[in-house]
Amino acid sequence: MKFIKHHSSTTAILLFAQSEKVQSISKSIACKKRQNQLLWKKMNEKVLKTIKKTNLPYSVFDETSQIGNTFGEKITDAINKVFAQGYDKVIVIGNDCIELQADHLLLANTNLQLNDSVLGADFNGGAYLIGISKRNFIAKQFAAISWQTPCVFKELKALFNEKNTGLLPVLNDCNCAFDFKKAICKLSFSDGFKNLILSLLQKKTNVNHYENSQVSYEYKSLNFNKGSPFLL
Repeated sequence: MKFIKHHSSTTAILLFAQSEKVQSISKSIACKKRQNQLLWKKMNEKVLKTIKKTNLPYSVFDETSQIGNTFGEKITDAINKVFAQGYDKVIVIGNDCIELQADHLLLANTNLQLNDSVLGADFNGGAYLIGISKRNFIAKQFAAISWQTPCVFKELKALFNEKNTGLLPVLNDCNCAFDFKKAICKLSFSDGFKNLILSLLQKKTNVNHYENSQVSYEYKSLNFNKGSPFLL
């Protein structure tokens, strides 16, 4: 667990995602092991770069820094740890939404200034973003959500006060090769990240070329949390 503070914001972003080594095993997208690990490495790099563009403080958890027996207990504990750092609002995201931009995170922060919660749905019944205020966080009920199922978004809406919940645009979470191809179609043809991901999804890829190329994203050896609060 590592906390990065930029200023005195009352909102912090919580990145809840697996390391590329672990996620490449749990989510085998590319055809070969090395391609798959590089794919998730680039996804982790991309989401960190997106977070840093917001200039909001953030925390990152990995599969070694959790407390709890179930997924719900682990994500609840992570959120409570962010609140314990003095933040009043937490925005939780994973690493599997290619379409997620800094503007979505900033919009979520704006929503949290007006509402007790904010949700970003994916197309599979999950959520790519969950924003919650400390005063509205009921840990026991939150932990009991049917995590990693198509019921996540529906149950979160039922748990939160719908009248005080802001909604973000629906985006694609990437849990299979089809999801990746569908999501990157929305990126510019000249986007280097799009071309890299497309290449990694091919049956034959020169992995060493991409590992040593200049098509890269800023990456720090931080911790990532096991799983995400989103449909796997």
